[in-house]
Amino acid sequence: MFRRPVRSLPTALAAGALLAAMALSVPASASASPADAPATVVTALDYNSTGWRYRQVPPGTDDPAFYERGFDDSGWPSGQEGFGTTGGVCPWNNPAQVKTRWDANTDLVVRHWLHIPRDAQEVRIQGTVDNDAKVYMNGRLVQTAVSGNCNAGAIDVVVPARYLECCNLLAIRGHDYGVASYLNVRVTYVKPDTSSA
Repeated sequence: MFRRPVRSLPTALAAGALLAAMALSVPASASASPADAPATVVTALDYNSTGWRYRQVPPGTDDPAFYERGFDDSGWPSGQEGFGTTGGVCPWNNPAQVKTRWDANTDLVVRHWLHIPRDAQEVRIQGTVDNDAKVYMNGRLVQTAVSGNCNAGAIDVVVPARYLECCNLLAIRGHDYGVASYLNVRVTYVKPDTSSA
């Protein structure tokens, strides 16, 4: 008489047990960790900010060390961004966007002090200039922006951490080639996550 061999587990049950064991060995997907959380971006100096010291100068003239921290700008007027003209082809050349006049076909030198915490990360200067600008932080050139005509966002630079102090001087020399002018910038930084410290 022919007898079937006895199996300890049916094949389907064995396969199911194997799959269950594999599922238990894989860790459950973790919820978003603090490292995955979006960074907190803080605005240190916003668009249309007040308290800018500024001066218009003829193109190509030298304005010695206006970007240095120790430069005396006490005789300069104080104004609000955006600087520019209210006539022209740019969408921001209108009274709602231009707060302080900057005559076309001149250079504009501006200075503004701002506080940035020592542990700030990714300190970034962003903005728009018509036409070109040299951007300085604490006396160091951080960007030469060549915008052409009305290119929004031509100023965009992350400042090297070694250039930063607690009290910082942002200085810009804008150059306009004629017809219309505009300058408006902001400074932001990433706030470090201290919740895990």
